[in-house]
Amino acid sequence: MLGRKNRRIAELERAMEGLQELLARIGDARTAQTEALEEVDRAGAELVALRHRIDNARAELQPLKEELTFQRAGVFRTDTATDHQTQIDLIHSEMKTLIKTGAAIEGGGQVTYNGSDATGRRLLEDWSALMLRSYNCEAENCLRMLRAGGLDAALRRLDRAASAIERLSGTFALRISPRYQALRTYELELTADHLQRKAESRRTRRIAS
Repeated sequence: MLGRKNRRIAELERAMEGLQELLARIGDARTAQTEALEEVDRAGAELVALRHRIDNARAELQPLKEELTFQRAGVFRTDTATDHQTQIDLIHSEMKTLIKTGAAIEGGGQVTYNGSDATGRRLLEDWSALMLRSYNCEAENCLRMLRAGGLDAALRRLDRAASAIERLSGTFALRISPRYQALRTYELELTADHLQRKAESRRTRRIAS
């Protein structure tokens, strides 16, 4: 009788040890799970912070990208007509949109080169970019050389540049879009008005002195 009880006690003790080991493993697993969850939370927080830094960096780069769009097309900012700054900013914003969307140059149509439509498209894109850059360089020269009272000569020079682009594009039949040319013309007019006001201001100061 006593022997059976001792064996039963021994069996219960072994079962209890087994349960204790199982509970210990469960505890270790829960600890590991908790640590893993904490690590996931830390990684998530670091990811959010990294995304925030990337967004900030992109925001800082955006004005540089827009300026690079201008420079690649041959547009370089000079002394702006500060008394017409709102209009000038709107002009530049629309110019950038037309350049980026390919709407600053019109014409071209379907072009095939050496039997390849894709090669023809690339050739047309390159030629369009070259024509636009040439026109913009001439427009920038008009702005730099513009003097008070010289608007008519500058506008004629700009019109001749547009006509030359259309003539030299040959079979591509490219031309500066009327909207883009209107924007550059308006930019010249605002700049001429700005220079005229500056000249009048200088004359007024000389008379007053």
